[in-house]
Amino acid sequence: MVEIQVHHELLQTGKIKNVICPNCKNRENLEYRVYGGISRILIVPTAPLRRLTKVFCNSCQKEFKLKELSDDIKQAVKYERSKNPIKTPIWQFTGIIILLSILFFGIYTGIEMTKLEKEYIKLPLKNDIYKTNIKGKYSTLKVYKVTKDSVYILLNKFSLDSYKGLEEINIEENYSEIKVLSKRELQKLYDENLIYEVNRE
Repeated sequence: MVEIQVHHELLQTGKIKNVICPNCKNRENLEYRVYGGISRILIVPTAPLRRLTKVFCNSCQKEFKLKELSDDIKQAVKYERSKNPIKTPIWQFTGIIILLSILFFGIYTGIEMTKLEKEYIKLPLKNDIYKTNIKGKYSTLKVYKVTKDSVYILLNKFSLDSYKGLEEINIEENYSEIKVLSKRELQKLYDENLIYEVNRE
């Protein structure tokens, strides 16, 4: 299981002017502290964490969560932070960028493979392998010969309950019986997703 590491650290601190500590009532001794960080998968940064803002009193040494404080303190913190905003470096999104790149590459590859498969079905060649799913039974077909209008198909004598393991039964000795299909029938099997994948060496 991949462990996601989360760690907060102090990013910024600053004085808050003209406010009174709600605990010790001292003035001018409050400061705001902004905590943040990044989440990592292994050592790869994935995304910045949500920033937490707290208020600390240097007189009574008490720290408050911002949401616990009055509106005037919240507004004072907002004002002080606006004068020195914290920028988020782009490298903190490295993990997300990598994951999105993999996702888009997978989608692009899938689209391109579908285009190729459609061409392969229209123009079959000897030794093309078709992966099939017929009524929940998974198997393979192999093109033996192609004529102008027909395709001679070698049937695999084995089938599985899952698509996993098809490569293990896709061996020469498992193909014996031949069936002849018209190119139109072959196209129909593909259109109905009974042939769900086409492989060509």
